[in-house]
Amino acid sequence: MEVQFNTQAQEDFMMARLLLSVLLLAGTNSFANQPELDDLMTPDELAAEIGITEPTDLSPQVEPFTPAQIYDTYGVDIYSEFPVVIVVSKGSQTATVYHNGSQVNHFLISTGREKYERAKSGRWYFTTTPTGWFSPQSYILKYWSGTWDALMEYAIFFNGGVALHATTPDHYKDLGHRASGGCVRMHKTNAIWFWNLSQSERGTNVPYFTRGGQILRNKDGSIKRHNGNGTLIIVTSY
Repeated sequence: MEVQFNTQAQEDFMMARLLLSVLLLAGTNSFANQPELDDLMTPDELAAEIGITEPTDLSPQVEPFTPAQIYDTYGVDIYSEFPVVIVVSKGSQTATVYHNGSQVNHFLISTGREKYERAKSGRWYFTTTPTGWFSPQSYILKYWSGTWDALMEYAIFFNGGVALHATTPDHYKDLGHRASGGCVRMHKTNAIWFWNLSQSERGTNVPYFTRGGQILRNKDGSIKRHNGNGTLIIVTSY
């Protein structure tokens, strides 16, 4: 009986080792097939390096109003209020651009991977692209991070360290898929085109709005306005 028990124990041990090896191999292959996150720092670290004082707001937000909903509810035509409107869809991984009320472009982009990951700086954060309505905070044509030895071309920062910017040729294949640490990546051709369009409409009398897409009004009911940026950035989850 003692010999039979030892033989059975050895067989069980070998089977367990085989099963563990299969599981480890599967896990290794799955990890290897996952593209590496190459964003070099968290949005807050990037914002601090380039001198943006407004913090990156990655807090959960309700789905912002669409321009159609604003028109139906408040009677405000967003496309006539903002010369340039870009709608970034996290669902379809596309961007649609309107200029003076007409659609002028539609192209693939990459947004955040929507998971907890570690940046190359060693800090962990949730790699999300925040939803809502935004206005450009800063334009940097060829931002070079001396600290991290990285290039972000045609960057338009709109939420702390989160920006619309050109991606590098090795990531063109990722466009149309979630692939970034939170920024909205574009093909360089589209990034240059949008940069020039947005720059051409700066200094416009535009409405104040909330991140959820509400248009602010004065006490007399008129739209509250200011001399601001003529580009409206809308990021949706669908």
